[in-house]
Amino acid sequence: MTLAAQISLLRRTHTRVFLAKVRNNLKNSRLMCLTIGLFLSAYLFVGYYLFQRGLNYISSVPGVGLLLLERVIYMVFFFFFAMLVFSNAVLLYSSIFRGKETSWLFTLPLDPRAVFCWKVVESFTVSSWGLAVLSAPLLLSIGQTFGASPGFYLKCLVVYVPFMVLPATLSGMLVVLGVRYWGRTLKFLSWLLLAVACWKMAEGIISARQAGSMVNAASFSVALDELLGHSALMVNRLLPSAWMGEMVLLWARGYEAHGLFFGLLLLSQALMLGWVCVMGVSHLCYGAWNLSQRRKAMITGRKRALSSTGDTLEFTGPLRLIKRSGIFRRDTAALITKDIREFTRDPAQWVPSAIVFALLFVYAANLNRAATADLRQPIYRLILTYLNFGVCCLTLSTLTTRFIFPLFSLEGRRLWILGLSPVGMQRVFRLKLTLFSSVIGTVTCLLMLLSGLRLGMGGMELMIYCVGIVLMSIGLTSLSLGLGVIFPNFNDPSPARVVSGFGGTLCLILNFVYIITFMGAFAAPGFWKQIYVKGPDSPQAGYYPWVLLGSLLAMTLLTAVSAGIPYFLSVRRMKRLELLGKL
Repeated sequence: MTLAAQISLLRRTHTRVFLAKVRNNLKNSRLMCLTIGLFLSAYLFVGYYLFQRGLNYISSVPGVGLLLLERVIYMVFFFFFAMLVFSNAVLLYSSIFRGKETSWLFTLPLDPRAVFCWKVVESFTVSSWGLAVLSAPLLLSIGQTFGASPGFYLKCLVVYVPFMVLPATLSGMLVVLGVRYWGRTLKFLSWLLLAVACWKMAEGIISARQAGSMVNAASFSVALDELLGHSALMVNRLLPSAWMGEMVLLWARGYEAHGLFFGLLLLSQALMLGWVCVMGVSHLCYGAWNLSQRRKAMITGRKRALSSTGDTLEFTGPLRLIKRSGIFRRDTAALITKDIREFTRDPAQWVPSAIVFALLFVYAANLNRAATADLRQPIYRLILTYLNFGVCCLTLSTLTTRFIFPLFSLEGRRLWILGLSPVGMQRVFRLKLTLFSSVIGTVTCLLMLLSGLRLGMGGMELMIYCVGIVLMSIGLTSLSLGLGVIFPNFNDPSPARVVSGFGGTLCLILNFVYIITFMGAFAAPGFWKQIYVKGPDSPQAGYYPWVLLGSLLAMTLLTAVSAGIPYFLSVRRMKRLELLGKL
């Protein structure tokens, strides 16, 4: 069989499996399908409305509206491209070098190049459909803003395919070459690149602050040029995202020929990188996979040699620190360290979490510039505060659903050991809940403390700010972990597939409901003060601490209900050992 025939065979097999799962879900999980369809439809309408309002507002800025609108479109496509590269790289690494399916496929009479090429196609399909849905309202709003013809949307639909193929092929090349030639030189270059990126980020923050002071003291045009200079990279003509942005802007304005040039350029680059990936990099896939398995076996052998002391369990690494603290019992320390090691050994889990929290800290450290952007509107700082809290809550919801919900399902066929051990599954559940809620609550509390200080909040508001995000962390963690026990999936070893089931969908929906209700109680004191308290001598000023206390009690009660119900249902189910019947 030729290479194309083998790839086609894998495509037909996975397509049949996918269609069988879809038919099974349509037959047995109609509620889940209906819920997903309603949420996608609601996003399309709400997203189009928000994008349309935002683009109209930017374009209405006197003098510089069109320039800002173009720069925003370039930035959006740049971040779309970067997000696709990152998501494809994570999916490819986890599926090729961490997944069990690849080991089984390599035992079949198939060319390893065909397996690699199919994995690239699979990662492209999984990671790109979400971006296509996400960007559909944006393209519609761009066309409406510029008054584009109906052919604009059809052309964008056609060129979107090579735009999404480019990150998939680029990620495949980076992942295979990185694993194959990973060594001291490549590690040094990676750390050097990270240091340069951090230095550039700090340089941009400092120069942006200087530009912010120029707005207050000097010329607005000079400050605008300084601020737009930080996004000059995103309009670089060597980037495919810049080609896509330029092409969309040209087609929206009716310049067909120039847009066609960038479309053909995008297609040619996608075909060229695809050819390099198939004809060149695919030959290195099997050697890179063997090398990764060898490294994994060597690391495991060294750890077993260091920890083997007869029949006595030797505490090493972080387990030694936890044991020597004297806070935890020996079995508790072992369970905590097991969860920590399982999380840190999987790059598909800790890398996205680290990047998300790092971006949130960078975002929180620069809130002071946004808070002083318009001093003529006192409510602006209040709205910015609550929007900042909402962004962090939505990010926590995504992380807990993606990484906390599948924790019990990832125990897999080994769960019966915990069920029959003296420790018991109930204690394992409580330890997981305590560990991850403590870690997430601590990190988010520091994040809120930093953002509150940058926004110039008072002591009492800052305390409510930090307490609110800690309660939110506890509620989301308990809700996700409890629903993960109630709706387990021990058949799929991939966390992404576990989350894509009915339990993960229900968890995401309940998280949104909890966040919206919690935000109502959290935002009530600020708006009450804005409406009724006109100054420090206002007669209603003395009631403000009681309003804050009532808001805190409401948030605590809501967290107790949202976290307590899944907790007791999951504990009750574990007492009856229903989970073991699903193994």
